[in-house]
Amino acid sequence: MRVYFERIFAIISSSFLLTVILISIHLLIAFVGLYKTNSAQEGVDKEHVYVELQQESSPFDVPLENYVDFYSQLCSNSEFEYYECYLQYLEMRSESESFFDYETETLQKGGDAVLCVQISENLQNRNHFECCRGRLFDTKDFQYYGGTIPVILGYEYRDVYQIGFQFTAVYLYHTYNFEVVGILEKNSIIQNPGTTILLDKYIIMPGFNVCSMPQENAGITIHYANKTSGCLVAPTEKFAEVSNCIKQLLLDQKCGYYTMDIFPVKYNVIEKTGFDIGSFIIGLSIIFLAFHILYYRHVKKTKKYIIKNRVFFACAELAGTGLLFLTTYYAFSFLISMKMDMRILGIFGIFVIVTKYVYLPPGREI
Repeated sequence: MRVYFERIFAIISSSFLLTVILISIHLLIAFVGLYKTNSAQEGVDKEHVYVELQQESSPFDVPLENYVDFYSQLCSNSEFEYYECYLQYLEMRSESESFFDYETETLQKGGDAVLCVQISENLQNRNHFECCRGRLFDTKDFQYYGGTIPVILGYEYRDVYQIGFQFTAVYLYHTYNFEVVGILEKNSIIQNPGTTILLDKYIIMPGFNVCSMPQENAGITIHYANKTSGCLVAPTEKFAEVSNCIKQLLLDQKCGYYTMDIFPVKYNVIEKTGFDIGSFIIGLSIIFLAFHILYYRHVKKTKKYIIKNRVFFACAELAGTGLLFLTTYYAFSFLISMKMDMRILGIFGIFVIVTKYVYLPPGREI
């Protein structure tokens, strides 16, 4: 029985040590990837931190006034610049007009939902869009008093519709009239470290302010919830202050649950854990090396124990104490004798070398 329980303990302890090593390897790989991604982002823009806000709870649980006030606070804050960019499809009612479908991204007639993006004026200006025909949005296009809403079409619409074409569509439960005022140049994009949108197949709408509230405002509530789901850009040296400011705004305005994605990623890690990526990598490396040494010593000692007590193991097996444990333990020890520990290190080393040559999209400012 003593041999039997020692065998069980040896298997459990070996498995535990191996599990810790494998977990530490996966975490090291993950944080090396984060470090590389962060380096790519910082290589493009070291002067700014990007915070993407996303409203996650039901907008109908919050009064419209809260969203309007929160949006005003975001736009007027002197600590950061706020940019709107959200994807809200349009629902078409005509069976004869062709638009790019929201799901398939193919040109279809009578599509139920078509690709559409809503942007703010400062986002348009910062991306330096250019039109191959027509014009970009003017300041007045972002103030809605009723009537027709101007839209810009992506390049793939160049042979489908002309400047001045008008159509009707449903945007957030309300039917609006739209008029094409411009068609973008080919490969126009909206890009920041977290999001890239190729606009060739999109309808681009102004993220308008509603200057005359309708009595039925369910759709307008969602509209303003979307308007508070945007991107904040702040100087890196003000990261701590801006982070605290955003959290305080969210608490004060009571607009439901929001998530925050922060770029470069090292600021996201600091925000969530309080530690820098480099500190994690060093700490995980120490854990990996310490447990690897323990693991190697344990297996080396166990191999000697098996050889020394092979007669007892054979007797225990004959006595019916368990084929599974004996087979597992012998197989486990055999793998280690084939230098599996060195293979683990080798695989990790190869990964680090290979990632040096892996292409990562550079990302840039919105």
